[in-house]
Amino acid sequence: MVSIADVAKKAHVSKMTVSRVLNHPEQVSSEIFDTVQRAINELGYVQQRAGRALATSRTYTIAFVMLDEVSNVDPYFGQLITYVSDFLYQEGYNLELHRSLDDHFHDIDGILVSGARATDKAKLNALTFPIVAYGNQSQIASVDVDNKLGTMLAKQHLIMCGYQHLIYLGIDLNEQFAVERLNGFKAIDTPDYMTETIYQLPNSDKEARQLFNSITIPPLTGVVTASDRLALGTLYSCYDKGLAVPNDVGIVGFDGIFINHLSPLDLTTIGQPLQKIAQKMVQTLLSAISSNHQNIRQSVIPPTLLQGETTIEVTD
Repeated sequence: MVSIADVAKKAHVSKMTVSRVLNHPEQVSSEIFDTVQRAINELGYVQQRAGRALATSRTYTIAFVMLDEVSNVDPYFGQLITYVSDFLYQEGYNLELHRSLDDHFHDIDGILVSGARATDKAKLNALTFPIVAYGNQSQIASVDVDNKLGTMLAKQHLIMCGYQHLIYLGIDLNEQFAVERLNGFKAIDTPDYMTETIYQLPNSDKEARQLFNSITIPPLTGVVTASDRLALGTLYSCYDKGLAVPNDVGIVGFDGIFINHLSPLDLTTIGQPLQKIAQKMVQTLLSAISSNHQNIRQSVIPPTLLQGETTIEVTD
């Protein structure tokens, strides 16, 4: 079994220096840290969790609080948890799952939370652990996709494709992400030769299908939706009405995690980089734990437009 002494010999440093790198990395220079870490990786050294916890007065356990209704977010939830778990494991941490902010948290070093709403603010502020949220939160550290940029990209794409009429299907929620997605659509000026209509509705493919079935759709209509669920309902409505996608109607969703591949046509969508989001959440939380200081900052990760089969360059 590889020991600290083996690592110290390989890195040409003392055992005390190796211990500092493992337990108090803030006390060593970046050069020393890199040298020791390289020796650890080459030798395959694995630190005993119990010993490290004793040395640092930490539990090396992180709580993940999932407040979303799983039926509404599956399987994004599974992907996010997988990424978070992988990044925490690389740093030597365990992950435990919770479904409520009212749970009794003990023997943990910090909290990651997803699905928090404005009504959860008081409970979030009452927590005494370092905490990072997925989704913009004003009074705690948070990481989110750039929602506004996402719908800007979607609208620009439909204009560049040549669609003549624009429709926005937004999510009727008084939450920051929904507002930012609407603002992103509004931020791009609609050319004078085009028309534009905005609808707000629940985040449901059935609701989108019913709404789209009830309105007149001119030829060469481009639809920006605030979620892939809404995009899927729009696509099915086009089939109901005998409209050809993408020639008659172009559709851009938002999320790009799973639902975009479930539809009869691969959705053109705004992809959330969940892996980057998970990595940033873990980095932000572990930094707060290491420094014993909660740095309240909001990080946004830019999305990408994923070209699918529901948009195409069209001509009138």
